[in-house]
Amino acid sequence: MKNTFLKTISGAALAIFMLAMFAQVQVSAQILQEVPPGQSRDLEGSWTTQVTFRNCQTGAAIRTFPAMNTFMRGGTMQEFGVGSAPLTRGPGHGVWSHQSGQRYSSNFQFFRFNADGTFAQTVRVRRQIELSQSGNNYTATATSEVFDTTGNLVMTGCATEVGTRFE
Repeated sequence: MKNTFLKTISGAALAIFMLAMFAQVQVSAQILQEVPPGQSRDLEGSWTTQVTFRNCQTGAAIRTFPAMNTFMRGGTMQEFGVGSAPLTRGPGHGVWSHQSGQRYSSNFQFFRFNADGTFAQTVRVRRQIELSQSGNNYTATATSEVFDTTGNLVMTGCATEVGTRFE
């Protein structure tokens, strides 16, 4: 009888302990996902963007195209935008960091390919990003460097970008 009573008490205590642990995990997950009222979100997440290539001297728009950016926890990022025919391109991979306030920077690179699939160029992009107070939009300025297959710089460019959080 004593053993049965101890087993029942032990089982109940274990069940209460497990329930308490599960409840704490749920609360922790909610804290990571919710943003308190009045506070902005950071850059982490996925973004739909419009990139506009610009003349670096005059600022005049040359062409605009859509892109996607994903900023991951820990400072890595992925990007993908439309290529320009006849070149095609792969996804961009890089890093991002918080500078101060609502300012961030990111650097990434991607590879371009000829129509026959052979390697053509490497493109490196450096951006300065300004996140809106709501944390749901950003604007950015970017510079790009294009390198040929042997690593020689063959072109530089400028761009602006507007992003909207993808949810």
